[in-house]
Amino acid sequence: MIKLTDEQLNSLNKEALIILVSSLQSQLDSVQSQLENANAMLADNINQINLLTEQIRIMNQRHFGKKSESDLNCIDGQLSMFESFNEAEVLNNPSLPEPEITEVIISSYKRSKTKGKRDVDLDGLPARIIEHRLSDTELKEKFPEGYKELPVDIYKRLHIIPETFIIDEHHIHVYASKSNNGVIVKAKRPVDLFRNSIATPSLVASIINGKYVNALPIERQSRTFKTNGINLSSNTMANWVINSSDSYLSLIYDRLHELIYDSKVIHADETPTKVMRIDGKKVSGGKKTYMWVYRNRESKKSPPIILYDWQPSRNANHPREFLKDFSGTVVTDGYQVYHKLGNERPDLNIAGCWVHARRPFAEFIKSIGVKAAQGSIAEEAYVLITEIMHTDNEFDDLSPKDRHKQRQLVLKQKVDDYFAWVKIKYDQVTHNSNIGKALAYSINQEKYLRKFLDDGNIPLDNNPAEQAIRPFTIGRKNFTIIESDKGAKASAVLYSLAETAKANCVNTYKYFELLLSEIPKHMEDKNLDFVEDLLPWSARIQKECPSLINKRS
Repeated sequence: MIKLTDEQLNSLNKEALIILVSSLQSQLDSVQSQLENANAMLADNINQINLLTEQIRIMNQRHFGKKSESDLNCIDGQLSMFESFNEAEVLNNPSLPEPEITEVIISSYKRSKTKGKRDVDLDGLPARIIEHRLSDTELKEKFPEGYKELPVDIYKRLHIIPETFIIDEHHIHVYASKSNNGVIVKAKRPVDLFRNSIATPSLVASIINGKYVNALPIERQSRTFKTNGINLSSNTMANWVINSSDSYLSLIYDRLHELIYDSKVIHADETPTKVMRIDGKKVSGGKKTYMWVYRNRESKKSPPIILYDWQPSRNANHPREFLKDFSGTVVTDGYQVYHKLGNERPDLNIAGCWVHARRPFAEFIKSIGVKAAQGSIAEEAYVLITEIMHTDNEFDDLSPKDRHKQRQLVLKQKVDDYFAWVKIKYDQVTHNSNIGKALAYSINQEKYLRKFLDDGNIPLDNNPAEQAIRPFTIGRKNFTIIESDKGAKASAVLYSLAETAKANCVNTYKYFELLLSEIPKHMEDKNLDFVEDLLPWSARIQKECPSLINKRS
C-alpha cells in the first residue's frame, strides 16, 4: 500500500476518504481474523499438550504409583525403585527383634500361660525332641562322686522339611481256600484318582494349591520337583489338574453355582486373559478372552461364594447365561453389558460402584501430587464421594431396613448435591480431558450410582468382586497366557474352589486333598447328596480342613 503524506490526506475529498477508511477496515478485520485463528490454533495446541501431559502423568501413576486410595495425604506420586524391585531391602530393619515361636506359629485358640514360663503353643504341629547330653566320660570327669539330673532347659526353633516325597506301595493281599475249591478273594483296594496313574490326592492337591493359591506356574513346579529327584513333566501335571477339575471338582463348582442365587446381591467383574488354543486350533499371538467373576454378598444365611467363569469373549450372552436363574441386584462397574441385561429383565436390578466413580479423581490427584491438587475439581469430587462413602460405613451394623431408612434421611441429600455439583462443573471443563471424562462417568452412571439409596442390602461399591478377581490377575502375571480353552475352564473351577475355601477360612491344600480323596468314592452314586458334606462351610470341612488365619467369629 502507498503511504500518503499529511498534505495528500488533507487534499482528499470525502468520497476518497470513505474508500480509504473502508479499505483499512477490511484489512484490519482480516488481520484480526488471522490473529484469532492463530490464537485458537495455539490454544488448541496448548490444550492438546496439556491433555497428553495429563494422560502421561496418570499412566505413569497407574503403572508405577501406589494403588491404594486409602490415604492420599501420603502420596508422593510414585514408588521408589527399591519399593518396586528390592522388597528385601525395603522391608529390612536391623532393629527389629527376632520373632518368638509364639509369633510365628498361628494358634486356633489362646491358652493361658503360666507366669514366668516360656510355654509355646504348637497347636498340634508335629515336634521332634533333640536331646543334648554330656558323655559318660565328661560326667565322670565333672562329677567324680556321682551326679543327679536337674530339670532340663528347653528352647524351641522352627524347622521345615521342604517337598518331601513318599512312594505309596500298595500290597493287595490275596486269599484262597485251603480246600483248593477255586475261591480266591482279594482285599479291597482304595479307589484310584485316575486309572493306571501314579497320581495321588495329596500330589495333585499340592500342584493345584501351588498354582491356584500361590501363583506358581506348573512349569516352575516341575523344575522344583526335578531338584528333588522327581521327574514329572509339566504336561503330565497339567493333565492331572484338568482331569481333576473335569471329573471331580466341577461337581462342587456346579453346586456352588446353584447356591450363589440364594443371595439377594451378587458382585460381578471381568478381566482379560490370553488363550493360545481354542477348540484345538492354535491362535497366533493368543486370543483375547475373559475371566468373569461373581461373588455373593455374604450374610449369616449366605456363606461367601466366589465363582469364576471363563468365556471366549466379553459378549452379553455370557453373564446372561450365568445369571439366568438369579433375581436380585448385580453390583458392577459401568460396563454397558450389565445395563443391557437390566433393561431386558424386570427382576434384575443393576447397581453402580462409587469407588469406580471416585477412582479417576484419585488417579489425577496422585499424578500431580496432593499439594498441587488442592482446590481443584478433582480434590473436591474426591472429598464429596469419600464423605458419602464414609457416612454410609456408619450404617454397616444396622439391619437392611434401618440402613435404608438412614440412607434416605442422611445420604439422599448428599447424593443429590453431588450430582448437581457434577453437572455444573462439567460445563466448566474440557470434556475430553481426564477430569471431564471423570465427571461424565458420574453423570452417565447416575441412575446406577443412586440404586443403593433404594435398598439397604445394596452396597455402594464393587470392591468384593475386584478383590475376588485379584488372585487370578496375580497368577496371570506369572503364567502370562493360558495354553488352551480346556485349561481356562479348569482354571475357572479351581480358582473358584480356592477362593471360596479361603473366604470360608478353609486350608486350601487340605481341602483339595480331601475332595480328591472323597469324590472318587462316589462316582457310582445315584445322586449327589454327598456334595453337601463337602462344601467349604460344612461342619466336616470346617473341622477337618481349618485355616488358622482369618478365623471368622
